[in-house]
Amino acid sequence: MPFERGLHRAVACRNIKCNSWITLPLFCLISTVGVMHNALANESLQIVDARVPAVDKEGGDLPLTMTIRNEADSADALLRVRCPVANFSERHIVDRGEGAPAMRSISNIPVPAKGTLELKRDGYHVMLLQLRQALTPGETFKCAVVFQKAGTIETEVTVQK
Repeated sequence: MPFERGLHRAVACRNIKCNSWITLPLFCLISTVGVMHNALANESLQIVDARVPAVDKEGGDLPLTMTIRNEADSADALLRVRCPVANFSERHIVDRGEGAPAMRSISNIPVPAKGTLELKRDGYHVMLLQLRQALTPGETFKCAVVFQKAGTIETEVTVQK
């Protein structure tokens, strides 16, 4: 019995080593394909003309507007935005129901396939909440814009008058 158990362990160890030897290159190949897919998704989605209005004090809220071009065959969704000048951000849509237009928080902003989406004050937009600093015209800062399929895209934001 002890000899058979030892032989079984030796065979099991050899199989594990063989599987580990195969598993590592396979893991690397899958990881590389995932990175390449994300890079291709980032190339098919572009952010241009990201901007915010100037503000002379910290603590307030500010709309972040931009244009998103999606050249991919499938739709995507803007999930979140991280900017160093604000503590938080929210995705909003302007509701035009009864009475005056009102901003409503939404979980994501849909980006159409093979299309362009303009984020603007009176439609879809991102609000930067609890500003950490004053922003002067001409100043720039970077934000990370996170999409469901394209992943994170860094974009430069310009402060306008």
